[in-house]
Amino acid sequence: MTGSGWIWLAISTACFLGGFVQAVLALRHGRYQPPAAKLVAMAAGFAGQCLFLAVRGQATGRCPITSPQEILVFVSWSAVLLYFVLGRAFRLSLLGMFIAPMVSLFQLMALPFLIKPAVHRPADDYWLEMHASVSLLAYGAFALACIAGVMFLVQDRLLRRGDLQALSYELPPVTNLATAIVRLMSIGLVLLSVGIASGFGTSRPPTGIHLLLSVGVWLAYAVILAVKWWRGLPSLETARAAVIVFGLPVITLLMLEH
Repeated sequence: MTGSGWIWLAISTACFLGGFVQAVLALRHGRYQPPAAKLVAMAAGFAGQCLFLAVRGQATGRCPITSPQEILVFVSWSAVLLYFVLGRAFRLSLLGMFIAPMVSLFQLMALPFLIKPAVHRPADDYWLEMHASVSLLAYGAFALACIAGVMFLVQDRLLRRGDLQALSYELPPVTNLATAIVRLMSIGLVLLSVGIASGFGTSRPPTGIHLLLSVGVWLAYAVILAVKWWRGLPSLETARAAVIVFGLPVITLLMLEH
């Protein structure tokens, strides 16, 4: 293992891309893939992520979220972790196919910058580590909500057109997807609340653009959920909101450094 661990990240990205291509080809040819087959590439990619984060964390002496590129990988890892934890509960077996391109894109963006060895910078404020890591877990939940929203929109379009192709049979029912979107956004909002609150216990409380972006993301999801619960926002509009609003966490990730 090298001090950067980039080889594991490269292997992980190849696994996600390979699994995505295989799933797309199977759908195009109308071949059925058992759920276990879909999980193999995701599990291999997740193992590569874990090895990368372990090596990188050992090299830096802290949670490996010390640069925007490491943060992209950590959010990708969070999304895949939550998929394994929550996907079966929502019967979202095809969610992995939709996660794979997003994770691959994030990791391809980060990989060229993570080849060089990491700088050893041990943590000196564990509240700050908690603030950052829990907030990024929240962004992983929001990413899953966005992907579930995309799946909802695709399934809804296929059903409205009466286009019963292989993909429509593979996708979960829209009712399952609607429930998953709301619950994932709720989980993300709770995690982000903990992340923001823990930030004020650090030696360097969040201020300025950092605080503004974090609170902006929190408010955006809080408004969606409030309207959903109190005004009965239709599932289709909730799915669209989950997709569109995820742009805010993405902007935050691109603008912030830990």
